[in-house]
Amino acid sequence: MKSWQDLGFEIEITKDLSPTLRLLQSLDPEKPYGESMHHSGGASIETTHLYGSVARDVLQKTENPHFMVVGLGLGYIEMNIAREALLAGKTVGLITSYEAISELREFFYDWLHGKTESLLPEVASIYDQALMHVLKGTEIPESELKSFLKKHFQSVSDIHGAMTAEMTFLSRYHGFFYDAYSSKTHPHLWEEDFLNRLLLESAESQCSLSTYAVKGTLKRALKANGFAVIEREGFFTKRGSTLGVRS
Repeated sequence: MKSWQDLGFEIEITKDLSPTLRLLQSLDPEKPYGESMHHSGGASIETTHLYGSVARDVLQKTENPHFMVVGLGLGYIEMNIAREALLAGKTVGLITSYEAISELREFFYDWLHGKTESLLPEVASIYDQALMHVLKGTEIPESELKSFLKKHFQSVSDIHGAMTAEMTFLSRYHGFFYDAYSSKTHPHLWEEDFLNRLLLESAESQCSLSTYAVKGTLKRALKANGFAVIEREGFFTKRGSTLGVRS
């Protein structure tokens, strides 16, 4: 069984006491420390700020919406989608999640399906903590949220690997949650040509895209594909974030 360290991560407890993962080694030569999956101001709060609120809006507007998540990580976004659907009494037609690190796909699947014998206790406990923070302030039982997500991830192959520049998209989506690592880590995911193709080939006529990023390539691709671009406040000390809406 592998540990977080075996995957090249360390655990960081953020200011809202929710956990996130930070790379042990920097992939950016300009930074002496590894990139974190979330802002230190609060992993759970940041996810709800950027993605949970948009999932709520999509669920209000669309029956059985399809969601694409780029960057599974610890599964915070998927948990937020499930929470918002359960609170609204709505169903979700499809969640398509992409994660380049195979062990993170396996860890999340095993935890979700209760295969704790496949996980070190220190690994399972991080997912437990994340779920506790996502459900804070609700009366949703943890088992109910897990059951919701298990229907979407019935096998580990339902959590997809890395998005490639030449990939074929599986569906059209009403909600895009673009939470990939930075362009220095995964450059092709932020290239304008790829973003244009992503939106042209997989965006529904009424849809929203939310991301922590404020990149020019993304804004241009959104505008070229008929989205209104809304520059939002960034979370905590971040300078901004982007929401694209097409209606």
